[in-house]
Amino acid sequence: MTLRILRTLIASVGLWLVPALAQAQGSRQPGATEAGLLLRQMDGVKRVLVVAAHPDDEDTALLTTLARGWGVEAAYFSFTRGEGGQNLIGTELGEGLGIIRSGELLAARAIDGAGQYFGRAFDFGYSKSAEETFDKWPRERVLSDLVWTIRRFRPHVLVTMWSGTANDGHGHHQVSGILTHEAFDAAGDPTRFPEQLQAGVEPWTPLKFYRRSLFELGVVAIEIETGNLDPLLGLSHHQVAMASRSQHRSQDFGTALPPGPRVTRLSLVASHVGDDETAPLFAGVDTTLSALATDLGTAGETAVHAYRDAIHRAADVLVATRPETALPHLADAARHLDRLREMAPADPERELRRELDRRARLLHRAILAVSGVRFELRARDDILVPGQTVFVDARVWSGAGAAAELDPPVIDLPAGWTVEAVGPEAEAQPEDLGTFARFFRQEDPVREPGTGARIAAGELALWRYAVTVPEDAHPTSPWFLELERDGDLYRWPGDPAIRTLPFRPPFLRGRMTATVAAEGEQLRVVIDDPVRFRGVDGVTGEFWRPVLVAPRVSVTPDPETMIWPTDRPEGRTVAFRLRSHAPDAVSGEVGLELPPGWRATPARAPFELPAGGSVRSVSFLVEPPADSGEGEFFARPRLHTDRGEEATVRATLIDYPHIEPRLVASDPAVRIVRFPVRVADRRVGYVMGSGDQGPAAIRQLGLDVELIEPGDWEAERLDRFDTIVLGVRAYEVRDDLIAANAELLDWVERGGTAVVQYNRYEFNRGDYAPYPITISRPAPRVTLEDAPVTLLNEAAPLLVEPNRLGPADFEGWVQERGLYFPSEWDPRYEALLEMADPGEPPRRGSLLAAPAGRGLYVHTSLSFFRQLRAGVPGAFRLWANLISLDGRRWREITAQ
Repeated sequence: MTLRILRTLIASVGLWLVPALAQAQGSRQPGATEAGLLLRQMDGVKRVLVVAAHPDDEDTALLTTLARGWGVEAAYFSFTRGEGGQNLIGTELGEGLGIIRSGELLAARAIDGAGQYFGRAFDFGYSKSAEETFDKWPRERVLSDLVWTIRRFRPHVLVTMWSGTANDGHGHHQVSGILTHEAFDAAGDPTRFPEQLQAGVEPWTPLKFYRRSLFELGVVAIEIETGNLDPLLGLSHHQVAMASRSQHRSQDFGTALPPGPRVTRLSLVASHVGDDETAPLFAGVDTTLSALATDLGTAGETAVHAYRDAIHRAADVLVATRPETALPHLADAARHLDRLREMAPADPERELRRELDRRARLLHRAILAVSGVRFELRARDDILVPGQTVFVDARVWSGAGAAAELDPPVIDLPAGWTVEAVGPEAEAQPEDLGTFARFFRQEDPVREPGTGARIAAGELALWRYAVTVPEDAHPTSPWFLELERDGDLYRWPGDPAIRTLPFRPPFLRGRMTATVAAEGEQLRVVIDDPVRFRGVDGVTGEFWRPVLVAPRVSVTPDPETMIWPTDRPEGRTVAFRLRSHAPDAVSGEVGLELPPGWRATPARAPFELPAGGSVRSVSFLVEPPADSGEGEFFARPRLHTDRGEEATVRATLIDYPHIEPRLVASDPAVRIVRFPVRVADRRVGYVMGSGDQGPAAIRQLGLDVELIEPGDWEAERLDRFDTIVLGVRAYEVRDDLIAANAELLDWVERGGTAVVQYNRYEFNRGDYAPYPITISRPAPRVTLEDAPVTLLNEAAPLLVEPNRLGPADFEGWVQERGLYFPSEWDPRYEALLEMADPGEPPRRGSLLAAPAGRGLYVHTSLSFFRQLRAGVPGAFRLWANLISLDGRRWREITAQ
């Protein structure tokens, strides 16, 4: 083997270890690495909770060093799920974006090894002060979420990412810092939130409180090394942390994995165990297991020391020799741990019992890792429907040198579900193993129901179960969307155990008890894992997904919000897309429930869905009554199938490669908004940016729109369009636009109208506009959606034709006025609007327009991507004006 090939292999193995950490995707670390990381968690009792406002606020290098490197139980608490941000990878905003960003935090935690908790606060968008944020978030209720988490997680050390001052910038950040300071004292006070004590938690006082100090000069701080190479991982903790950080793809956070020294600086805020600001993180904190076992007397202390010595010996052997040689030491640790569990109080809420049970679970996984025994629970389908029966296979493979005596696995089910163990006679469709693997297919024999098995090294045992979903099973949906929000707070579920969790735990799980024999030892272990679906993609290979429940037929409105100009009395088409999730054919009809006086033709639309995954559309011609005026109306579908009337549900699967797919059940009604709006007959091209829904909004106005793809920048192609609209952040995500920007400006010079939506600081890098525009750092923005708006020139062409705009057109906007406003621009632009948040100078950069040659160039930082989705009438009227006007008409109006 050449040195060049060897270096390539070493680099490949090192890079593979990072994605291998993502157990949530169905993979596990190789035996020695997995066991070594588990053993680090079994030495000492150390818990750290890091607190901030949003997904991506956390210090992943600190979390990785604590969890992966030091074996600390580390967790991150985020007050929000980041619903108010932007989305670089898709069209989801609001609650849908919150699901994506929650999933990204879980993907990050799977890499850096920490836990994850959430508060109930809804991210309502950028806030400029703590006062504004507290106007939206009830202070005591938001504080109680963090107090609950501290009492439940019981951290010894609390770390805030924010100071709670104006230096934090974002009002959410300020509130996060303020409330973390308050929670440090409140969590240990039984008079604060006493209702939590009745729900199963006890007061808990963290011993030390730190603040992450970043770019602060003259502040006393301890430094935690995060750049040291970890011999188990082959990477530094900072490098692993950057892989974790890169999971925030919706926020454009992909980053390199740089080697070299790195530190995280923490400043001591308060302490109950000494006030030395330079002392190490856990100085003064008794992190030994012995501190919890003092009531067990000398026998308990002896067992603790023997257990700890055995864990250290196992870790030493693991690094130096073959993984399975650690088994005798793990067996010794297990015997001493069992002795401690026998002596400890049985109350699961007692600190010692919780810690011993946690270590037993970790130890069992370490034993399986070093012995090469693997346990898998595979469902034959990932999306189940009410009444469906699905096969679940439980496989145990001894892939190394161990033999195993196995009890039959047990499948744990929700109430109302049923399971039956089936034997080899049960007919099951062979799994799809991919094209190449079919040549080597080997059907593993299924064990008889209720029987155990003994497998030698290299052998595999398989059990099969038939699991049936009850007819009244509800679709799987995030717990925080099951109830209507209370203002800007989600409502807690009924089960206190679910509070602050990212999502509900998997509802299908399996347990296995095994006696592993290797290296002269016999160790009895119990393992518990979720049931998952294993699929094969012909391009990327094997993948794992959670098991979800969906309705038999999902009904999706197309579009969700319909704009209906009041000057169009004729009927319009209302359509729905039907998707079958059932394994068999489904047929039926869809009816439409309308406001009084409205009519739909046909009364019922028939459909047939031949198999699972099939999609059909049904449509209705809907006519309003002659006297129907402006307002908001709803058209609700009603589903009738061969089983009778069924619940009509919109089931949306949010599915991206880097996160677990999540199903969201919602109302499938079409929201109809009627108001006066006119638009000129224009040929429109659209350059998609980072996932806005601009083309759909243009079609809602009755115009055709064509997407401009990377190969469409020839002058002849561009000259087909009267107006070209650039989607949000287009200069960030469309390299072809940057390369062809000169062609775009030439097209404007020839008479075209370009409408450029907001961009970030990337816009400053090139001369993308015909005349200079600068976005300063930090960029001006107006965050109050109802901030007063002044029309600077009421006769300006863009404000009068074809829709004459006035103050009423800026009512009913959502979340914000706009963002990333230009701060400076060439005098040839006309600023058309003025607005500001309270206490700030007027902002005039939200809408700029200038003639260029025979054409017109418009730059707008108004948040159309939010307003058009929400069906805001005034935003649509302004949007129609931007699309309708051309350079010739601009000159005619301005000359009057």
